[in-house]
Amino acid sequence: ALRLRDVWFRYEREAPDVLRGFSLKARTGAVTALVGANGAGKSTALRAACGLARPYRGTVEVFGRKLRRRGGAPAAADGVVLLPQDPTLLFSRETVREELADMLVGTRTPAPASDAVQSAALAPSDGQAALAEIAALCAIEPLMDVHPLDLSGGERQRVALAKVLLARPRLLLLDEPGKGVDAAFKAELGALLRQVAAQGAAVLIASHDLDFCARWADETALVFDGAVAAAAPPRALFARADFYTTAASRMARGIIPDAVTVEDIVEACRREGE
Repeated sequence: ALRLRDVWFRYEREAPDVLRGFSLKARTGAVTALVGANGAGKSTALRAACGLARPYRGTVEVFGRKLRRRGGAPAAADGVVLLPQDPTLLFSRETVREELADMLVGTRTPAPASDAVQSAALAPSDGQAALAEIAALCAIEPLMDVHPLDLSGGERQRVALAKVLLARPRLLLLDEPGKGVDAAFKAELGALLRQVAAQGAAVLIASHDLDFCARWADETALVFDGAVAAAAPPRALFARADFYTTAASRMARGIIPDAVTVEDIVEACRREGE
């Protein structure tokens, strides 16, 4: 679904490069996670994937179509949706209900355009049903008549997620999707992203939450100094990492081989008890 090849990018001509030979693949039907320290280039890589950050060297291909490099006209692919770190960038309405209705054909009214969402809007016949389903899925039903800016950080994140899911993305990009949400919804979020991937989309997330990535990602890529330093399934990547790994891996190292999640430790203890 997505291929970045030797991508170089800087925000200003005289500024240092943020991406330095960045190469990555994200496939349809899988959740791919970018992990790494602040400033490593994870968010910029997501912006490059949807055409918001156009590199001056290298290529970005989305569903086999090359996006234009810096200096050309924007050429982001249909079906690509970015949920940024700040969900308020997606809000322009007076209520949550109106925010979600923006994604439905026949109910949309003029609003400031967001470059983060390219909507494959729903038809009226199934739009309202989809809206109700997404609202329930993201646990925002009691918030429908509240102003988005009156919500807590976690509630804003859930509303923004509901809005981008209504766009029916083929490539879903999420920057720190678990920020501000509680542990219960984080587990629901992971299962939801797996479900979106299982339905034929490619999901690419950037996150500092290694435990979340170990539990729910199919592939992980460690980003360091603007490039992918290592890429592997999460169990292989975190089990061999000494520093950038999960809390479960640190606890179980030398005791339970290849344990990287809490579930791995629980299952090992259960087997030992039997």
